[in-house]
Amino acid sequence: MDIKKLESEIRSLQSKLYALGKETNAYSSGEILQLSQELDEKIIMHQKIQLSMKE
Repeated sequence: MDIKKLESEIRSLQSKLYALGKETNAYSSGEILQLSQELDEKIIMHQKIQLSMKE
């Protein structure tokens, strides 16, 4: 996966989570949890790419 595209997706997910968090105090909301999980996965992929580029 292209690292620039991945970084863009991470920023987009962060923005969505921030906006959704401002709308509700129910952090156990399924939508928030789903977005958070997707963001975590993208961040892990990004870190793996960065590590492989350093080697």
